[in-house]
Amino acid sequence: MRPPTSRFSGGLRVGATFFGERGALADPRGAGDGADAPRGVVDRIAELAGPGLAPERVHPAITAFFEDTASLDLYVRSGWRFPRLWRLVRPILRAIGQFVLPVHEAHILTRVVGLAEGRDGRDAARAVLRTYAGTGEVMQAVAYATLTRGDERFMSAAFPMPGGHVLGILRLEAVTTSEVGEIVCVALTSEPAASRGRGPVGVWLVLAGLAVRSPFGERLALSAPRDPEEAADWDATRGVRFSLVGRHEQSFLGLHFVTHRYGFAPRGRP
Repeated sequence: MRPPTSRFSGGLRVGATFFGERGALADPRGAGDGADAPRGVVDRIAELAGPGLAPERVHPAITAFFEDTASLDLYVRSGWRFPRLWRLVRPILRAIGQFVLPVHEAHILTRVVGLAEGRDGRDAARAVLRTYAGTGEVMQAVAYATLTRGDERFMSAAFPMPGGHVLGILRLEAVTTSEVGEIVCVALTSEPAASRGRGPVGVWLVLAGLAVRSPFGERLALSAPRDPEEAADWDATRGVRFSLVGRHEQSFLGLHFVTHRYGFAPRGRP
């Protein structure tokens, strides 16, 4: 089942100014901080809640990640299965200005900006720009939207690339529930639910309007720190206390090639 795709297609260079250079921002000044500017990858987590996930039961720290993404700084520790290969590939992606993932560790800043109506082609799309703190170098430039199929809802994330874009269609699932019924861990995954067909979920390569499902896969688990020691794992080296932690696994043909550990902290709050 081919999903709706974005209208955005990259040139030789993407970078942090991609959406502004194409005149696609809702705010022509590119400020993105007006009263009506989006704050998160979605306005309400309910937009991603399908069967088996009641949004009102989701832990507030997880809800904040989806609804107020711009308020959180991101700290990343990446563990590459083939680090030498990544060191060869990374300069190419750095030249393109997309998917410039860290070699080891990084502090990432996030901006969320509104897109002019109709420019993306998907409803309520917004741009999310992730850049390296201190240098301003781009890590990712993404256009987020949502997709509904029957009673299922999905995240739709388009990453512009030369000649087209990479489109991730991910479903949100509850992973861990506390004794009082609060959902304390969720996962965004490219794998379909066991009880349902494949549907649109997956990582798609979109070139010249043709969408082909790729052999890439990913799973991002998000949870509130379960105890002070878990949050303190990075406190000694970063001096921040995380309100949310994550584990992001990416694979190719079923082979995991990198695991990113994430820590999120409210901006400006040590």
